[in-house]
Amino acid sequence: VNCLEELWAPPPPFEGRGTMGSPGWKPTAGELRARESGTRRPLSFRASVSRRHCDAAALSGDKTIAHRWSGGVNCLELDETERRYLLAGTVDAVIAVYDTEQPTKTDRTTGHATHEPLIRVAKGSAEGAEGGVGGARGTGGHLFSVSCAAWYPVDTGMFFTGSFDQTVAAWDTNTASRVLAFPFDAKVYDISMSPNASSHCLVAVGTGHPQVRLCDPNSGNVTHTLTGHREAVWATRWMLGSEWILATGAGDGDVRLWDIRRAGSFMRLDASNVRAGEVDALEEALRAPDRGFIPTGPAPATRRDVDAVPAHLFSPDAVRCAGSGWGRSGGGGAPSGRRRYRGGAYGDAAYVAGGS
Repeated sequence: VNCLEELWAPPPPFEGRGTMGSPGWKPTAGELRARESGTRRPLSFRASVSRRHCDAAALSGDKTIAHRWSGGVNCLELDETERRYLLAGTVDAVIAVYDTEQPTKTDRTTGHATHEPLIRVAKGSAEGAEGGVGGARGTGGHLFSVSCAAWYPVDTGMFFTGSFDQTVAAWDTNTASRVLAFPFDAKVYDISMSPNASSHCLVAVGTGHPQVRLCDPNSGNVTHTLTGHREAVWATRWMLGSEWILATGAGDGDVRLWDIRRAGSFMRLDASNVRAGEVDALEEALRAPDRGFIPTGPAPATRRDVDAVPAHLFSPDAVRCAGSGWGRSGGGGAPSGRRRYRGGAYGDAAYVAGGS
């Protein structure tokens, strides 16, 4: 799992550009009349306009974002406050911030606008990096590639970056200096902050280790360690429906949902154990930012808590689910043919050796 983004329903197939030579992506007169008369459904009309808007998008010929590095770009982040300042992290360990609305210079003849970086933090050195670890201030940049970046959700005065030098740094936009750094023992692949959090300002960090770390900029410490993945965590994303729900994806192919107020993940999605109800709950939570909806997921069933076991699992014909993480038996993940569970897959007794 390389990335986690909001889930949206795909638009219907493209229905054509209409007649009368509609300029660009704008709806035609016929489409507007159909929508006004009610013969065109609102969702269909909106999807058609959105699709043509995307088709009409092209490379801007009158605006240039000047790059002041030689390598590739790893991450781009536009602030959620003003939708104006663009944060970029590069392979060369350079961090740059651009103002996408106000150009640095404009050619009076052609009108071509050029945007130079407002802030540029160059690659640091080992001596400069030591000054910023552990909460101390420093101006040195990252030592290795900047893998991820994130704005502070409610203020453009601060942003965070993660790097392959095994650190997550907090930066003051006004002074272009590093004010805080969280050291880790593995490469940092992804960071994210909750866009609507009012009770915390935790930064979720995915690294080369299976654990997900939650860092608190106020205290400068790692406050939570979420354990459950089996390989490196490559993607993290906070739910729009709740400031307490975090979704993570890892190299083991699992997507896990966590409620940071309690231990353990309460939902796990993988290729071999995906149920329609869980997917619907995940989509609903990602779509509805203002409902405060929290998907509960299935309650884990154990032999000690017989009341939590569904009645159909007490059938003598019930077997364990081979695709589920808690249903694996033995070492290969398939139900053993030499064990028969008395009273079904989760009976009061453990198991009886032999049988079929």
